[in-house]
This record gives sequence, structure tokens and C-alpha cells, in this order.
Amino acid sequence: MNAVESYLSTPVPDRAQHLWRYTPWRHIHPSGAPSDMPEEISPATVTLTFLDGTELTNDITISVATETSENEYEDDVASAFIRAIATDGTIKINVNEGAVFEQPLLLTLESEGDVCGLQVELNVGRNADCELITMIERGSNWFGLLRTGIIGEGAKFNDVVVNRLGASRLLRWERISLGHDSEVKIGTFGIGGIQTKADLRYLLNGRGCNLIVNGSIFSAGSQHNDHHIEILHEAPDTFSRLNWHSSCAGKSRTIGTGMLKIAKGAKGSDSAQVFNNLLLSRNAEADSIPELEVLENEVVGCGHGTANGPVDEEQMFYLESRGFTEAGAKGIIIAAFLNATVKEMGSKTMHSWLNKQLSLGLIADTY
Repeated sequence: MNAVESYLSTPVPDRAQHLWRYTPWRHIHPSGAPSDMPEEISPATVTLTFLDGTELTNDITISVATETSENEYEDDVASAFIRAIATDGTIKINVNEGAVFEQPLLLTLESEGDVCGLQVELNVGRNADCELITMIERGSNWFGLLRTGIIGEGAKFNDVVVNRLGASRLLRWERISLGHDSEVKIGTFGIGGIQTKADLRYLLNGRGCNLIVNGSIFSAGSQHNDHHIEILHEAPDTFSRLNWHSSCAGKSRTIGTGMLKIAKGAKGSDSAQVFNNLLLSRNAEADSIPELEVLENEVVGCGHGTANGPVDEEQMFYLESRGFTEAGAKGIIIAAFLNATVKEMGSKTMHSWLNKQLSLGLIADTY
């Protein structure tokens, strides 16, 4: 069965399902008709450099493969669809065992036309120490990104995906597995696109691995941002934290659904998730749904929380009394709110670069 046949045989998910409750499949499908396959697929332009522009070393390789090495996917309509339209093969990024990079890596993804799909496979070798920024910009009208990754034993890996699309729709699906004693930070930084649907899955398969997931989403106008984050503790003594910050202006809407699962036998697991939403207008809407599924009794902790609120009037008064305009004061509060998670996504070098992107996003949009 080829990729197209696999997609067409995958049942369309019911809206009652947790994952598709707020963005039904037909709403994110390029044509709105789940049985349709795009006739023309635009290629993606992929560039990988170090953040400071220097060339890659021999410890990292990027290649194109016609077949994926990871063949087992969940029975999921989103991943099946992206694989069906990603006709240019799979981009494979391999970091050698023990490699240490002083500069973050920058992977830039660009496309044109109506529909584009791309698969990216990450393989971070054992005891490697590196950071990766994936920048999605200048996109086609509809862009699908599927990422899979394996983080090796003892590796330290900081990974951030930045959505800087314009008037485009983004479907993102990923699954990343963590090895024994690995330390991983995953960040999602959204300041673009008119509609985003993301299904993000992280598997803590190695004993003692550590995962921090941070989200920083800025929505304005009529943007629709829907992120589902699923963290599965399968091995003992694993640790995870999910911290998600969304700001909503205009008539925009953000959705954050989190599912933490601790499997039977994952003794000593410690997991928690928190969603915070900043509402900037009466017409903006934010929904957060944290959920837990704990099948093991001997755990360190497992908790969740969510909070929505407007801009603090006392903070506004304080800033305005010191010479800031209303717009300037609000911009500072928004930046500080979103920066609370941005600064936790990686090194000082990565944070400085992301902070500049945040400032550019706030300047470009009105709130």
C-alpha cells in the first residue's frame, strides 16, 4: 500500500475525539474535502546552517531519502496525509555521537504555490550536545510538516520550531523519542500563519530521561492556533514539564490541549503541565484542556493547571505613569508574558535570537 492509499484508507476522525475537538479534519484539510488529494504539490526549499551563518562541520549531515527509515506511525489522518503529499522524499538530519556545537543550528523551510508537504527525520547521537531552530517562513498557502526524531542516550538537545508564515495554514505532526538519561527541551514559538493545527507527541522511552516542553504563541486578528501536546512516560524515573503561554488579540483563538500519560511500570515518574492565556480583547478566545492518565501508583508527582486573564490594570497604570503610551505599555506586558517560556527554550544565544523574533512579531501585528 502506497502513501496515498494509506491516507485514503485512514478513517476521518470524529470531532468528539480529544485531538480534533476544536479543529475538525475538514477545516485544516487543504480543500475541505477529506477524500481530495492535491493535484499539484510545491517543493520545499530547505537550508541548514549554524545560526551565525558558518558552514556545517563533519559532525552533522543532511540528506534526502526517498523512503523513511521509521515505518511505524499511529493510525493518524494528519501524518498519513502529509506522507502522501511529501513527494520529494524525506530530509534526514544526523548528529554524530558525542558531537558538541557552540552555535545553534538553523533549519529554514520555505515554499511557494498552493500546497506543500515535507518530512524531517532527526537522529541525535548518544552524548551529543546541540540546539536546533526550525524556521517555517514564506510559505505556500498550505504547509504540512511531519517530524520524527530519536534522541540518543545521554544526549542534550534543545529544539525550537518557529512559525513565521504569513497568510498560510500550517499542519504540523511530530513524534520524538527520548533515550536513556537524555535531556531535551522542546519549544514551539508561533507568531505567524492564519491557521495552525499541531499534534505533538513525545515518548520518554529511556530510564532517567528529562523533557521540558515550552510554548509561546502570539495570536492577533482572526488567527486560529490549535496545539495538542501528548507526553508519554514509558520508562521509570522520567521527568517532564509542559508550560504553555498564549496571548490572544483581536478575534483570534488559541487552543491548548495537553495529555500526560504515565504507563504501568514507569515508577518514579514526575510530570506536570500548566497552560496560561493572556486575553487582549473581548472578542479573543482561549481554551486550555489539561488531562492526565496515570496507570502507575508509584509516581513522584503528576499535576496540571490552567489560567486565563486580561492584561493587569495595575501593571498598565505603573507603566503609563512612567511615560509609556497605552500601546507601548501593553506591548511590554505581552512581551514579558511570552518571554517567560521563550527564555526557557534554550541557551542564551538561542534566547537572544528568539527574543528578536518576538519583538518583530509584536511590531508587525496590532493588539
